[in-house]
Amino acid sequence: MEICKEDLDEIKRRIMEFISVRSIVGEEFEGAKYLTELMRDWGFKPELQKVEENRYNVICRVRLGDVGRRLLLNGHMDTVPPSMDWNVDPFKPFIDDDRLYGLGAIDMKSGLITLLYSLKKFIEENEGGVNGEIIYSAVVDEEGYSKGAKKLVSELDYDAAIIGEPYDGIDSSVVIGETGKILLSIECIGKAAHAFRPWIGVNAIEEASKLILKIVEEGTFEDERFGRIQPTTLKIEGGYKIYNVTLPEKCIFEVNILTKPEQTDEYFINWINELAKKIGLKGGISVKIKEPRYYGYITNENSMIVKAFKKAFEEEYGFKPKIGFKATITDGNIIAMKGAKPLIVYGLRGGNAHMANEYLELKSIEKTCKVYIKTMKNYLKTEEE
Repeated sequence: MEICKEDLDEIKRRIMEFISVRSIVGEEFEGAKYLTELMRDWGFKPELQKVEENRYNVICRVRLGDVGRRLLLNGHMDTVPPSMDWNVDPFKPFIDDDRLYGLGAIDMKSGLITLLYSLKKFIEENEGGVNGEIIYSAVVDEEGYSKGAKKLVSELDYDAAIIGEPYDGIDSSVVIGETGKILLSIECIGKAAHAFRPWIGVNAIEEASKLILKIVEEGTFEDERFGRIQPTTLKIEGGYKIYNVTLPEKCIFEVNILTKPEQTDEYFINWINELAKKIGLKGGISVKIKEPRYYGYITNENSMIVKAFKKAFEEEYGFKPKIGFKATITDGNIIAMKGAKPLIVYGLRGGNAHMANEYLELKSIEKTCKVYIKTMKNYLKTEEE
């Protein structure tokens, strides 16, 4: 299997075209339109899946034989808004040395193009002996609430997945497990009193402050799989709307926490209530879970997709890939369905995701393509356990 100069030139050209198309989260319509046209150019039959008004996932399916496994290739077409400190136009990609710069260059327009081209090459070079279906999906809203991925899995059957995010197995571990994420809205109820005599009432802001410190203190730890996990307070509201010297009787704050796969919603509600008791919190407390909620997952390293990938990677590079877990969330959290669907997160090399001067390392394209192609072949050929 060869990825020649013409292949690489085509991939680079298409990545640069795609970067030039604005598809900021919430505004992905032109990105979906571009991918639909590209699929047709490359011989696929695209399907549009409506997520919201003017927001569409783009899907294509390739059937190889009547039976076999169903492999999902997935990535997101949306980008974050460009940060203020870009020193060039983020929508005008350019190449400097081995780096291709532009918004979405590594997160993850290059991943989508490379996955799709790999599927194209796999079909062209398929000599039989494989059975199953490969489903390619480009989704919206990964940088938001994962609405695209949620819509996708609600209507799609698949057995395993490859998410094309930039974890290359060399500089960064290929991900087979991710934390989840919970957003807690916690309301502390105090008792109003004159602010000159605060001992008569209960200051809800001060009580909330004590609880926040306790949450961070007891919720920070090193996990042997995921590394450091630490809660973060994202928002706090309390006190007067119109200035007056009355003790604040209500304070609401929101805490973001990365979660281990085994931790349930009930665990966190009970934990917060126990912490309130532990510090002798005055007044009342209410704990609610807000969207977006993501659940952690772990893919078994002996699953077919992991074995198919490891074999492909070792054939191509001559050494074993780094494989591990990540304290993060991606659409993989949705697609893994709490671990029910095995998947890997593997892709290109680059840097500055969500930052100015985001870039792709062009030299990573060729081997990543080859690993994708060999993984597809291995997965669809592998005998049942």
